[in-house]
Amino acid sequence: MEATPPKNAQTSSKIEYAGIDELWAGERALIKYNRDLISKLVKNQEQSKDVLEFGAGIGTLAYLWELSTGTKPECLEIDPNQRSIIEGRGFRCHEELGKINKSFDTIYTSNVLEHIKNDRKTLKQLYSKIKSGGSLIIYVPAFQLLYSELDEKVGHYRRYEKKDLLEKLNESGFAVAKFRYSDSIGFFAWLYIKAKGYSATKSEDKSMKNYDKYVFPLSKICDNLGCKYLFGKNILVVAQKPIP
Repeated sequence: MEATPPKNAQTSSKIEYAGIDELWAGERALIKYNRDLISKLVKNQEQSKDVLEFGAGIGTLAYLWELSTGTKPECLEIDPNQRSIIEGRGFRCHEELGKINKSFDTIYTSNVLEHIKNDRKTLKQLYSKIKSGGSLIIYVPAFQLLYSELDEKVGHYRRYEKKDLLEKLNESGFAVAKFRYSDSIGFFAWLYIKAKGYSATKSEDKSMKNYDKYVFPLSKICDNLGCKYLFGKNILVVAQKPIP
């Protein structure tokens, strides 16, 4: 089942790359990719009752989380237009982490931390909002050597190295339970983008659909054959807040 924009969705031609229009395009085109991602995030977290998505965009993953588990996650999104869309889709949406007066069994975040300059501070704030024994699930871009013009354009401060991310999580108090790379073929696709340079085109929607239909299934096979332990375009980490 593919989600569709609610009638009150606010979009604008003035939104630049990674704005609302592009988020809707990604939801429409990357169906297999998003479903696979949510299956990775949900794995071993199906029984979580109190769940928060940190940096929820337009609610694409929140929608799929609820569809997969039957649990409606709460969301956090600082952009007011995106927050309006999330609420229009039936999800409670917070605007600031510090204003949330509860703790969660699970907090998940996808492609968000790389947009935050002081990610160490954010990880410590997330730690404070997780119940003892609860989990933080992180999905972020991997390998600084892949950092390109496109990363800069969409507002990435960094791509993550394994050592750096694990160090920041341990410093924040988390115990890392799982570390995997994801989208191994995407690693080479991003190298190509870096070498050739990025230029936005009107055919991006079609390109994403082709990637989702033809390339990503092969990437998933490669991941499962063992590449996920070696390299990939992204990193998936499951970290736990220890029980005292």
